[in-house]
Amino acid sequence: MKKSIITALDIGTTKISAVVAEVSEEFELKILGVGIGPSSGLIKGVITNIPAAIEAISSAIERAEKTSGITIESAYVGIAGPHISSLNSQGIIAVADTQNPITEQDVTRAIESARIVHVPNNREIIHVVPRFYTLDGQDQVVDPVGMFASRLDVDAHVITASSSSINNLIQCIEGAGVQVESLVLDQLASTEAV
Repeated sequence: MKKSIITALDIGTTKISAVVAEVSEEFELKILGVGIGPSSGLIKGVITNIPAAIEAISSAIERAEKTSGITIESAYVGIAGPHISSLNSQGIIAVADTQNPITEQDVTRAIESARIVHVPNNREIIHVVPRFYTLDGQDQVVDPVGMFASRLDVDAHVITASSSSINNLIQCIEGAGVQVESLVLDQLASTEAV
């Protein structure tokens, strides 16, 4: 049974949390260590003082490393703040082989086509969340994999964040000696956890 280690960081205005967990092949989590420390250098989820934020992040990471006995090299990072915004988009693809059912690759292509939206230069897309799919006019399909159609549409919710806020956050985390695996909207992470 293969297990892997993942780390998550939640950089908040009042506290910074770091969690180290072991993930089994069955996607079961076993918490190995937690580090929580007071936040500094942030206001409403946005970096306002880089040196203070780096020090606060480093403190939480050190605590998680001590309790887990594992050196943290990379982490999934929660992002939130007033700079987050969203819009709805639609992605459409033609299914290459209508004699075979729709695959995960078809769904991925549809979602990627929904990503093609006009976003100002100072914003970055952090998530494209599918709401529902439409197969040859049949809408409200939850999971199209295994179904047959010649056209696959996806109605998606595109979540963006300020490029400068993202870059400042990444700079602080990397300044604390940790590489960013991926940014995750805090609200989506909470939803998945529940």
